[in-house]
Amino acid sequence: MNEKIKIGEINSLKINRASEPGLYLCSADEEEVLLPNIYVTKTMAMDSIIDVFVYTDSEDRPVATTLKPYAKLGEIAFLEVVDTAKFGAFVDIGLPKDILFPRNRQKIPFDIGQRAIVQLQLDEKTNRLIASQKYNLQEKITGLNNKDEVEIMVYSKT
Repeated sequence: MNEKIKIGEINSLKINRASEPGLYLCSADEEEVLLPNIYVTKTMAMDSIIDVFVYTDSEDRPVATTLKPYAKLGEIAFLEVVDTAKFGAFVDIGLPKDILFPRNRQKIPFDIGQRAIVQLQLDEKTNRLIASQKYNLQEKITGLNNKDEVEIMVYSKT
């Protein structure tokens, strides 16, 4: 079970209590997050531990889902732009809520239907997940041996 609830990550949380909108899950420090009814199954039992992805809803409240996103916090993914606004764009990460891709985090402006290689980051001011093209790649990679099979993503031509 997670010590604290982490936005943008898969959390192992205990089913703490039921309510009208869904189940409340808690971390070891007893912080709670709602798992809405749409994700609740009959096999979920009180006090059991379940794995959920936690993000913020449209009112900036943490919310849990059993859906697996296309990317988690810190990961890089090739995501589709599904909406645009003056202040940025929104990318689909496979959840009901799309993620803001702020204009100041884009290398070039994007249109609906285009895809972008972005990293999911946590906005320090709002504590929300955002997409960004401003990131640094790891310089040292550990845990690999010669001839290991890896997945790669070409992200820039130089």
